[in-house]
Amino acid sequence: MHISWDDLQTVEALVRTGSIVGAARELSLRHTSISRRVDALERSLETPLFLRGARLRPTPLALSIAERAGEMRSRATDIEALIEEQRRRGEGRLVITTNDVLARLLFGALREATLEEGRVEVLVSDDERELAPGVADLALRPSYTPGGALRGQRLGALRLGVFRAQGSSDDEAAWILPAPALRARASMRWWSVIPRDAASRVTCDSLLAIRDACVAGLGRCVLPAFLAKGDERLELVQEISKGTPVWLLSPATRRADRRLRRTTAALSAALRSSPDAWV
Repeated sequence: MHISWDDLQTVEALVRTGSIVGAARELSLRHTSISRRVDALERSLETPLFLRGARLRPTPLALSIAERAGEMRSRATDIEALIEEQRRRGEGRLVITTNDVLARLLFGALREATLEEGRVEVLVSDDERELAPGVADLALRPSYTPGGALRGQRLGALRLGVFRAQGSSDDEAAWILPAPALRARASMRWWSVIPRDAASRVTCDSLLAIRDACVAGLGRCVLPAFLAKGDERLELVQEISKGTPVWLLSPATRRADRRLRRTTAALSAALRSSPDAWV
């Protein structure tokens, strides 16, 4: 007998999530559709796949099907990525992922660079899983050691400085502190310039919020210099030399075509020429 991929996917999702609601959410279906699929499959197999009760319990057959369907799901994801990548290339669309801070640099570079792609889609996220082939073509990331699944060009080290609000009093003790999660990021070693005993009224969990708190006169802060460029509300107190390297990366598993190489070169040149960005 023939079992469709939809049916196999349904069994695998049910076993993995442990509930009809969880499987329905993952497969973007109604829970009634999940139930109908399982009922129809059990009738055609003439054997139960799940034992109903307080919780859904898979039979040994369902567990075996789910194990093999899980391997197929990984392959299906790869195929979908290949198809999506081919569709994007046909549309002349480039997808770049970066974080909310470096997005400012990226947009400036996109204004200056001449790219062959007719349209650029920017995904703002810290999630490197978005660099999976078929999902994103390039990533602009801060990193001392990019992961083994990535390759690319080192653009330079960020220029950093200590800033305060224009005209504020020279109070060495007042600082805007990063939240623990921000301080713990491997790409932000510059927090060490803040005195251990620094007093502060404000803690922020993003660089953009830290900048805005500094503008409001709530204390000194450490920022990449380009975030303060052109902002007359801020003044530089001190330059520091702990800049984070920034990379333009692509998935190492992707076969680099000539157009992508030309795009990468043009974008790299524009990024490197960004004023006040690099040490």
